[in-house]
Amino acid sequence: KTDFINFISDQEWKSIEPVSSWFGPSSFLMSSMSALFQLSMWIRIMVFLADCICPSKRYRPPQYPYSSKS
Repeated sequence: KTDFINFISDQEWKSIEPVSSWFGPSSFLMSSMSALFQLSMWIRIMVFLADCICPSKRYRPPQYPYSSKS
């Protein structure tokens, strides 16, 4: 806490270089990464819903034929 207060009061923040425009939040690179992340989340949701509606065979318990022994 004291280091942060000294950083502000001694104005050391003026000597730090700003972040490159490539890595800024509104840059094309970061916007593209955000869009890919959002797309991957939508795909995960769609796969989850599809698996709930129509489960795959690997999650179903094995079906054994009924035996007719009495």
